Amino acid sequence: MPVARMSNARDARDRATGPMIRRRTTLIVAGFAAAWFLPIRAEAPTVRVAMAEADKTRVKHPRPERGFHMPPIALPSIPKAISYKSMGPWKIRSSSNGWKQLRLENNWLFVRGGGASGLRLTDIEARSHGIIMRGSNLPKLRVERVRVVQGRTSSAGGGIVTVWNGADGAVFRDLTYVGDPKRPAPNGSSPWAGIALAGKDANDTGSFSIERFDFSNLVTEPGDRYPNADGISTERGYSGTIANGRVTNASDACLDIKGDVSVDNVYLSGCREGIKAWSDQKHGLIAMGTNRVAAILGAGTPSRSRSMYIETLILDGNPAKPLLRAEKGIFNLTIGTLVAARDQKLMDENSFKGSSVKILRRVTR
Repeated sequence: MPVARMSNARDARDRATGPMIRRRTTLIVAGFAAAWFLPIRAEAPTVRVAMAEADKTRVKHPRPERGFHMPPIALPSIPKAISYKSMGPWKIRSSSNGWKQLRLENNWLFVRGGGASGLRLTDIEARSHGIIMRGSNLPKLRVERVRVVQGRTSSAGGGIVTVWNGADGAVFRDLTYVGDPKRPAPNGSSPWAGIALAGKDANDTGSFSIERFDFSNLVTEPGDRYPNADGISTERGYSGTIANGRVTNASDACLDIKGDVSVDNVYLSGCREGIKAWSDQKHGLIAMGTNRVAAILGAGTPSRSRSMYIETLILDGNPAKPLLRAEKGIFNLTIGTLVAARDQKLMDENSFKGSSVKILRRVTR
Protein backbone atom coordinates (compact mmCIF):
# COMPACT_ATOMS: atom_id res chain seq x y z
CA MET A 1 0.00 0.00 0.00
CA PRO A 2 1.20 3.55 -0.54
CA VAL A 3 1.35 4.30 3.19
CA ALA A 4 3.41 1.18 3.87
CA ARG A 5 5.69 1.95 0.97
CA MET A 6 6.26 5.52 2.30
CA SER A 7 6.94 4.20 5.80
CA ASN A 8 9.33 1.57 4.53
CA ALA A 9 11.12 4.13 2.39
CA ARG A 10 11.50 6.52 5.35
CA ASP A 11 12.88 3.69 7.51
CA ALA A 12 15.36 2.76 4.84
CA ARG A 13 16.46 6.39 4.48
CA ASP A 14 16.82 6.78 8.27
CA ARG A 15 18.89 3.62 8.45
CA ALA A 16 21.16 4.98 5.71
CA THR A 17 21.51 8.52 7.05
CA GLY A 18 21.45 7.77 10.81
CA PRO A 19 25.17 6.96 11.07
CA MET A 20 26.00 10.08 9.08
CA ILE A 21 23.94 12.28 11.42
CA ARG A 22 25.47 10.64 14.46
CA ARG A 23 28.97 11.15 13.01
CA ARG A 24 28.14 14.80 12.22
CA THR A 25 26.74 15.33 15.71
CA THR A 26 29.82 13.73 17.23
CA LEU A 27 32.06 16.03 15.17
CA ILE A 28 30.07 19.12 16.17
CA VAL A 29 30.19 18.21 19.86
CA ALA A 30 33.89 17.42 19.59
CA GLY A 31 34.41 20.76 17.87
CA PHE A 32 32.72 22.62 20.70
CA ALA A 33 34.76 20.66 23.20
CA ALA A 34 37.95 21.50 21.36
CA ALA A 35 37.01 25.16 21.16
CA TRP A 36 36.18 25.24 24.87
CA PHE A 37 38.87 23.07 26.43
CA LEU A 38 41.91 23.00 24.16
CA PRO A 39 42.91 26.68 24.41
CA ILE A 40 42.76 26.45 28.17
CA ARG A 41 45.03 23.43 28.16
CA ALA A 42 47.43 24.90 25.61
CA GLU A 43 47.48 28.51 26.80
CA ALA A 44 49.60 28.14 29.93
CA PRO A 45 52.64 26.56 28.24
CA THR A 46 52.31 29.04 25.33
CA VAL A 47 52.46 31.97 27.73
CA ARG A 48 55.42 30.45 29.57
CA VAL A 49 57.29 29.97 26.30
CA ALA A 50 56.49 33.52 25.18
CA MET A 51 57.75 34.94 28.46
CA ALA A 52 60.87 32.83 28.28
CA GLU A 53 61.55 33.97 24.73
CA ALA A 54 60.95 37.60 25.67
CA ASP A 55 63.35 37.24 28.57
CA LYS A 56 66.02 36.02 26.17
CA THR A 57 65.56 38.99 23.85
CA ARG A 58 67.77 41.97 24.55
CA VAL A 59 65.69 45.06 23.78
CA LYS A 60 66.58 48.62 24.61
CA HIS A 61 63.18 50.31 24.52
CA PRO A 62 60.39 47.77 23.85
CA ARG A 63 56.75 48.80 23.59
CA PRO A 64 55.35 50.35 25.66
CA GLU A 65 58.64 51.24 27.34
CA ARG A 66 59.83 53.67 24.69
CA GLY A 67 62.19 55.25 27.16
CA PHE A 68 62.92 58.74 28.35
CA HIS A 69 62.39 61.54 25.85
CA MET A 70 64.25 64.79 26.53
CA PRO A 71 61.99 67.64 25.44
CA PRO A 72 63.31 70.80 23.80
CA ILE A 73 63.94 73.56 26.33
CA ALA A 74 63.00 77.07 25.25
CA LEU A 75 65.96 79.45 25.31
CA PRO A 76 65.73 82.91 26.87
CA SER A 77 64.38 85.50 24.44
CA ILE A 78 66.77 88.44 24.79
CA PRO A 79 67.56 91.20 22.26
CA LYS A 80 71.07 90.95 20.85
CA ALA A 81 71.82 94.50 21.93
CA ILE A 82 71.68 93.51 25.60
CA SER A 83 75.17 92.63 26.81
CA TYR A 84 76.42 90.67 29.83
CA LYS A 85 76.71 92.71 33.02
CA SER A 86 77.37 92.19 36.71
CA MET A 87 74.22 93.37 38.49
CA GLY A 88 72.78 93.14 41.95
CA PRO A 89 72.05 91.86 44.37
CA TRP A 90 68.67 93.57 43.99
CA LYS A 91 66.13 93.54 46.82
CA ILE A 92 62.72 91.92 46.34
CA ARG A 93 59.98 94.11 47.78
CA SER A 94 56.23 93.61 48.11
CA SER A 95 55.73 95.85 45.07
CA SER A 96 58.27 94.00 42.90
CA ASN A 97 56.96 92.62 39.61
CA GLY A 98 60.17 90.86 38.64
CA TRP A 99 63.03 91.00 36.15
CA LYS A 100 63.26 89.94 32.51
CA GLN A 101 65.51 89.95 29.44
CA LEU A 102 68.90 90.18 31.13
CA ARG A 103 72.40 88.80 30.65
CA LEU A 104 74.30 88.36 33.89
CA GLU A 105 77.91 87.47 34.73
CA ASN A 106 80.52 87.51 37.49
CA ASN A 107 78.35 87.82 40.56
CA TRP A 108 77.25 85.43 43.31
CA LEU A 109 73.59 86.54 43.73
CA PHE A 110 71.14 88.46 41.59
CA VAL A 111 67.98 89.04 43.67
CA ARG A 112 66.98 88.35 47.27
CA GLY A 113 64.21 89.20 49.70
CA GLY A 114 60.53 88.30 49.68
CA GLY A 115 56.92 89.12 50.37
CA ALA A 116 55.98 89.64 46.71
CA SER A 117 53.04 87.91 44.98
CA GLY A 118 53.26 87.06 41.29
CA LEU A 119 56.99 87.77 41.00
CA ARG A 120 58.40 86.80 37.59
CA LEU A 121 61.96 85.97 36.53
CA THR A 122 61.91 85.38 32.77
CA ASP A 123 64.33 85.31 29.85
CA ILE A 124 67.60 85.49 31.77
CA GLU A 125 71.02 84.21 30.73
CA ALA A 126 73.89 83.97 33.18
CA ARG A 127 77.49 82.81 32.88
CA SER A 128 80.09 82.45 35.62
CA HIS A 129 77.34 83.46 38.02
CA GLY A 130 76.02 82.25 41.36
CA ILE A 131 72.44 81.94 42.62
CA ILE A 132 69.87 83.82 40.59
CA MET A 133 67.38 84.20 43.43
CA ARG A 134 67.06 83.53 47.16
CA GLY A 135 63.62 84.51 48.40
CA SER A 136 60.86 83.88 50.93
CA ASN A 137 57.07 84.09 50.91
CA LEU A 138 56.66 84.25 47.13
CA PRO A 139 53.17 83.00 46.14
CA LYS A 140 52.50 82.61 42.41
CA LEU A 141 56.21 82.83 41.62
CA ARG A 142 57.09 82.19 37.95
CA VAL A 143 60.62 81.38 36.81
CA GLU A 144 60.75 80.70 33.07
CA ARG A 145 63.43 80.51 30.38
CA VAL A 146 66.48 80.92 32.63
CA ARG A 147 69.82 79.51 31.50
CA VAL A 148 72.94 79.38 33.70
CA VAL A 149 76.29 78.06 32.42
CA GLN A 150 79.56 77.85 34.34
CA GLY A 151 77.51 78.24 37.48
CA ARG A 152 79.49 79.63 40.42
CA THR A 153 79.10 78.62 44.04
CA SER A 154 79.88 80.06 47.46
CA SER A 155 79.27 79.21 51.11
CA ALA A 156 75.57 79.82 50.31
CA GLY A 157 75.70 77.13 47.65
CA GLY A 158 74.58 77.65 44.08
CA GLY A 159 71.76 76.79 41.69
CA ILE A 160 69.00 78.88 40.16
CA VAL A 161 66.37 79.41 42.86
CA THR A 162 66.05 78.80 46.59
CA VAL A 163 62.69 79.63 48.18
CA TRP A 164 61.44 79.17 51.72
CA ASN A 165 58.51 80.39 53.83
CA GLY A 166 55.97 79.49 51.14
CA ALA A 167 55.64 79.57 47.36
CA ASP A 168 52.09 78.44 46.59
CA GLY A 169 51.30 78.19 42.88
CA ALA A 170 54.96 78.41 41.82
CA VAL A 171 55.81 77.57 38.19
CA PHE A 172 59.31 76.69 36.95
CA ARG A 173 59.70 76.04 33.20
CA ASP A 174 62.47 75.84 30.59
CA LEU A 175 65.42 76.00 32.96
CA THR A 176 69.06 75.05 32.37
CA TYR A 177 71.81 74.93 34.96
CA VAL A 178 75.36 73.77 34.19
CA GLY A 179 77.73 74.12 37.11
CA ASP A 180 81.50 74.26 36.90
CA PRO A 181 82.75 70.92 38.31
CA LYS A 182 86.22 72.43 38.73
CA ARG A 183 84.83 75.05 41.12
CA PRO A 184 82.56 73.16 43.56
CA ALA A 185 80.88 74.72 46.57
CA PRO A 186 83.13 74.60 49.65
CA ASN A 187 82.60 71.74 52.07
CA GLY A 188 80.28 72.88 54.83
CA SER A 189 78.31 75.22 52.58
CA SER A 190 74.54 75.47 53.00
CA PRO A 191 72.43 72.73 51.40
CA TRP A 192 71.54 73.78 47.86
CA ALA A 193 69.98 72.59 44.61
CA GLY A 194 69.17 73.70 41.10
CA ILE A 195 65.70 74.39 42.49
CA ALA A 196 65.25 74.23 46.27
CA LEU A 197 61.83 74.56 47.90
CA ALA A 198 63.23 74.75 51.39
CA GLY A 199 62.29 75.16 55.02
CA LYS A 200 60.73 73.00 57.71
CA ASP A 201 58.40 75.49 59.41
CA ALA A 202 54.61 75.68 59.24
CA ASN A 203 54.81 78.41 56.58
CA ASP A 204 57.00 76.33 54.29
CA THR A 205 54.13 75.05 52.14
CA GLY A 206 52.77 75.43 48.64
CA SER A 207 52.00 73.80 45.33
CA PHE A 208 54.38 73.88 42.38
CA SER A 209 55.09 72.68 38.85
CA ILE A 210 58.57 72.03 37.45
CA GLU A 211 58.71 71.20 33.75
CA ARG A 212 61.39 71.12 31.04
CA PHE A 213 64.70 71.35 32.87
CA ASP A 214 68.31 70.25 32.39
CA PHE A 215 70.55 70.42 35.47
CA SER A 216 74.14 69.15 35.68
CA ASN A 217 77.28 69.51 37.79
CA LEU A 218 75.75 70.45 41.14
CA VAL A 219 78.82 69.75 43.23
CA THR A 220 80.01 70.40 46.79
CA GLU A 221 83.51 69.48 47.88
CA PRO A 222 83.82 66.31 49.97
CA GLY A 223 85.12 66.72 53.49
CA ASP A 224 84.09 66.56 57.14
CA ARG A 225 80.60 67.90 56.39
CA TYR A 226 78.06 66.07 54.24
CA PRO A 227 78.21 67.44 50.65
CA ASN A 228 74.52 68.35 50.35
CA ALA A 229 73.92 69.45 46.76
CA ASP A 230 70.82 68.12 44.94
CA GLY A 231 69.36 68.51 41.51
CA ILE A 232 65.89 69.41 42.84
CA SER A 233 64.94 69.47 46.51
CA THR A 234 61.40 69.79 47.91
CA GLU A 235 60.62 69.88 51.61
CA ARG A 236 57.64 68.15 53.19
CA GLY A 237 55.18 71.04 52.95
CA TYR A 238 55.44 71.35 49.16
CA SER A 239 53.33 69.31 46.72
CA GLY A 240 53.48 69.26 42.94
CA THR A 241 54.90 67.72 39.77
CA ILE A 242 58.37 67.30 38.28
CA ALA A 243 58.25 66.34 34.61
CA ASN A 244 60.17 66.27 31.34
CA GLY A 245 63.78 66.87 32.26
CA ARG A 246 67.02 65.43 33.57
CA VAL A 247 69.55 65.77 36.36
CA THR A 248 73.12 64.53 36.03
CA ASN A 249 76.14 64.69 38.36
CA ALA A 250 75.07 65.96 41.76
CA SER A 251 76.93 65.44 45.03
CA ASP A 252 73.77 64.20 46.77
CA ALA A 253 70.41 63.20 45.26
CA CYS A 254 69.27 63.94 41.75
CA LEU A 255 65.80 64.43 43.28
CA ASP A 256 65.34 64.85 47.05
CA ILE A 257 61.59 64.58 47.68
CA LYS A 258 59.88 64.90 51.04
CA GLY A 259 56.36 66.01 50.10
CA ASP A 260 53.48 64.84 47.91
CA VAL A 261 55.32 65.00 44.59
CA SER A 262 54.82 63.08 41.34
CA VAL A 263 57.63 62.57 38.81
CA ASP A 264 57.23 61.66 35.13
CA ASN A 265 59.55 61.39 32.10
CA VAL A 266 62.81 62.23 33.84
CA TYR A 267 66.37 60.93 33.50
CA LEU A 268 68.61 60.75 36.57
CA SER A 269 72.27 59.77 36.58
CA GLY A 270 75.61 60.41 38.24
CA CYS A 271 74.20 61.35 41.65
CA ARG A 272 74.59 59.68 45.03
CA GLU A 273 71.06 58.31 44.50
CA GLY A 274 68.56 58.94 41.73
CA ILE A 275 65.68 59.68 44.12
CA LYS A 276 65.87 60.16 47.86
CA ALA A 277 62.31 59.54 49.05
CA TRP A 278 61.05 60.68 52.44
CA SER A 279 57.33 60.15 51.80
CA ASP A 280 54.81 57.85 50.10
CA GLN A 281 55.08 58.52 46.37
CA LYS A 282 53.64 57.55 42.97
CA HIS A 283 55.53 58.21 39.74
CA GLY A 284 55.21 57.66 36.00
CA LEU A 285 58.21 56.95 33.74
CA ILE A 286 61.69 57.29 35.20
CA ALA A 287 64.95 56.39 33.45
CA MET A 288 68.28 56.17 35.28
CA GLY A 289 71.92 55.67 34.52
CA THR A 290 74.42 54.76 37.22
CA ASN A 291 74.02 56.44 40.60
CA ARG A 292 76.70 55.87 43.21
CA VAL A 293 74.72 54.32 46.10
CA ALA A 294 71.35 53.24 44.69
CA ALA A 295 68.67 54.15 42.20
CA ILE A 296 66.20 54.77 45.04
CA LEU A 297 67.08 55.59 48.63
CA GLY A 298 63.89 55.08 50.61
CA ALA A 299 63.71 56.53 54.09
CA GLY A 300 61.12 54.91 56.32
CA THR A 301 60.31 55.72 59.93
CA PRO A 302 60.39 53.60 63.10
CA SER A 303 56.61 54.03 63.53
CA ARG A 304 55.29 53.33 60.00
CA SER A 305 56.38 51.95 56.66
CA ARG A 306 56.57 54.02 53.50
CA SER A 307 55.94 52.99 49.91
CA MET A 308 56.69 54.09 46.36
CA TYR A 309 55.08 53.03 43.07
CA ILE A 310 56.80 53.64 39.72
CA GLU A 311 54.79 52.84 36.60
CA THR A 312 57.86 52.30 34.37
CA LEU A 313 61.49 52.28 35.50
CA ILE A 314 64.31 51.92 32.96
CA LEU A 315 67.82 51.25 34.26
CA ASP A 316 70.69 51.43 31.77
CA GLY A 317 73.61 51.82 34.17
CA ASN A 318 75.75 49.48 36.26
CA PRO A 319 73.53 46.55 37.33
CA ALA A 320 75.67 45.98 40.42
CA LYS A 321 74.26 49.20 41.93
CA PRO A 322 71.08 48.26 43.81
CA LEU A 323 67.64 49.35 42.80
CA LEU A 324 66.64 50.13 46.40
CA ARG A 325 68.39 50.94 49.62
CA ALA A 326 65.98 51.32 52.55
CA GLU A 327 67.03 53.23 55.65
CA LYS A 328 65.54 54.23 59.03
CA GLY A 329 62.42 52.09 58.59
CA ILE A 330 60.51 49.76 56.26
CA PHE A 331 60.28 51.02 52.69
CA ASN A 332 58.36 49.05 50.04
CA LEU A 333 58.97 49.69 46.34
CA THR A 334 56.57 48.46 43.61
CA ILE A 335 57.40 48.78 39.90
CA GLY A 336 54.80 48.28 37.19
CA THR A 337 57.38 47.55 34.47
CA LEU A 338 61.11 47.26 35.06
CA VAL A 339 63.46 47.41 32.07
CA ALA A 340 66.89 46.38 33.29
CA ALA A 341 69.78 43.98 32.83
CA ARG A 342 69.16 40.36 33.71
CA ASP A 343 71.58 40.59 36.66
CA GLN A 344 70.28 43.89 38.03
CA LYS A 345 70.68 43.98 41.80
CA LEU A 346 67.34 44.72 43.42
CA MET A 347 68.02 45.36 47.12
CA ASP A 348 71.02 46.65 49.03
CA GLU A 349 72.06 44.04 51.57
CA ASN A 350 72.16 46.67 54.31
CA SER A 351 68.57 47.77 53.77
CA PHE A 352 66.20 48.04 56.72
CA LYS A 353 64.78 44.61 57.57
CA GLY A 354 61.27 43.98 56.19
CA SER A 355 61.63 46.31 53.19
CA SER A 356 60.77 44.92 49.76
CA VAL A 357 60.96 45.33 45.99
CA LYS A 358 57.99 44.04 43.98
CA ILE A 359 58.10 43.92 40.17
CA LEU A 360 54.86 43.34 38.30
CA ARG A 361 56.46 42.98 34.84
CA ARG A 362 60.10 42.68 33.87
CA VAL A 363 61.80 43.20 30.51
CA THR A 364 65.46 42.36 30.01
CA ARG A 365 67.43 44.97 28.14
